[in-house]
Amino acid sequence: MSRKVRGGGVRRARRGAPVPARLARLVLAAPLALVLAAPLACRSERAPGASAPPPSSAAAPASAAPRPPSPRLTDPRWRRAAGDDPLEQARLAEAEGASGLLAGLDDGGDIAVAALRALPYADDADLALGPLAARARAAPPSSLPPLLDALLGIAGRPPRQREPLDPDGARAAAAALVELSGRRDVPAEQRAVAISAARALADKGLVDPRLIPGDLDPEIPGADAGGGQAPRP
Repeated sequence: MSRKVRGGGVRRARRGAPVPARLARLVLAAPLALVLAAPLACRSERAPGASAPPPSSAAAPASAAPRPPSPRLTDPRWRRAAGDDPLEQARLAEAEGASGLLAGLDDGGDIAVAALRALPYADDADLALGPLAARARAAPPSSLPPLLDALLGIAGRPPRQREPLDPDGARAAAAALVELSGRRDVPAEQRAVAISAARALADKGLVDPRLIPGDLDPEIPGADAGGGQAPRP
């Protein structure tokens, strides 16, 4: 195919694919371009400055650090006070005071035993009445004996000529001991210790003695007729 051009010459037209064939190639190439561009579009849609989600290992919360061993576990004073020597317990009580001994209860084992045995010897042992009674109220019966013995040892100390260190805590302890005295799930031996401790605090005016159970008191023949009172445990 040719056509005339200016100047009388004839120029042969450039050969090329027909127009419909070229359009077909463009139509077929368009989906491929969209597929290649899709990942780029997804990346651009992310908010500027947004970081990729962390891997599952990084997103997991860090585990709590283990509690370091208590220095009391290797302290020879605490180890000796866990025995039956009251002199060692008195020495520990003088060195630690009520607050230091109460802190040792959280260590458990022999350290807690040493703390409970030493507390009645502490000069400020009255500060321990409230915390000990709260522990005793929440403790199962199997854990009560050392707690009740410590409470009785503190409550039974003679009054001192000074202002009470923690009167509210002492009254709360007296109320807790009255409650423990009447609990039927507590063995009679332990109830008897709680009754004795409650009566010791009642003698100091911290609780009404009439609230303390008396069902464990030994019966005295003829006590009802003569109006006598059974001795207190």
